[in-house]
Amino acid sequence: MKTKNHRTGEGPRKISRILVATDFSPQASNALEWARSLAGALGAKLVLLHVIDIFSLAEVACVMGGPDPLNLFRDQARKSMGELKALIPEAETAVREGSPRPLIVDTALEMNCHMIIMGTHGRSGLAHLLLGSVAEYVVRNSKVPVLTIRAD
Repeated sequence: MKTKNHRTGEGPRKISRILVATDFSPQASNALEWARSLAGALGAKLVLLHVIDIFSLAEVACVMGGPDPLNLFRDQARKSMGELKALIPEAETAVREGSPRPLIVDTALEMNCHMIIMGTHGRSGLAHLLLGSVAEYVVRNSKVPVLTIRAD
């Protein structure tokens, strides 16, 4: 049974590019495994994205003394993304700096991705209230489908 896209009258769009948002956490690794499986089944290309959260970094910089922590985060992001690229050589990679919430949504469109896959940290209560949810923002604001993978 073929469903129709109510806006264009066409069927669902072919998913040929999947953006995987990663913060290099275990939750993100779990989401990456799901993304690899789905990409393999669909014949889609993976686009791996890491966003250096410069706004949270500003808070860290106020507490830390010494060298600029942004350079440390950039180096770590390059190293971690290089490790992922070695595991998945056919994937595209991107590192951005800013607020992860809008950058994930915007990068998916910019890089012509048809789906976003990301892990959730499963925060609730006060932690969710104070830290917010990147995944929740992406689900609410994305123009493409979003698959979230729970922490466990």
